[in-house]
Amino acid sequence: MLNTAVGVRAIPQDYLNVARVLKLSRRKTLFKVLIPAALPYMFTGFRLSLGIAWLVIVAAEMLTGRPGVGGFLWQEYNALIYEHIILCIITIGVVGFILDRLMSLVEKRFKTA
Repeated sequence: MLNTAVGVRAIPQDYLNVARVLKLSRRKTLFKVLIPAALPYMFTGFRLSLGIAWLVIVAAEMLTGRPGVGGFLWQEYNALIYEHIILCIITIGVVGFILDRLMSLVEKRFKTA
C-alpha cells in the first residue's frame, strides 16, 4: 500500500495536466493515467509482500509445529539431521525464487497490456 501511495505521488504533474486539458473524467484519469503510472511501484510492493508472506508462512509453521516445510525444518533441526535441514533451506529458497519469477511474469504481462 505504501509503494502504491509513493507511486501515485511520483506521477509527473504533466500527466495530470494533460488529463485536465483532454477533460478526462475522474474514472478515465484513474484508469488511463494514475494506475498505469503507478503500476511499477505497485508491483514492487507486491513482490516484497509476497516474499514477506512466504517468510511468515514458513516461520509460523516452525513456531506451531504444523506440517509444512517450516515444521519439517524445525523437526529436523531438533533431531540434528543436517542433510534434511539443508534440503529444507534449499526448498524454501527455490519456492521463494519461483514465486518471485511468477510475479515478474505477471508484471511483464501488465506492462505489455
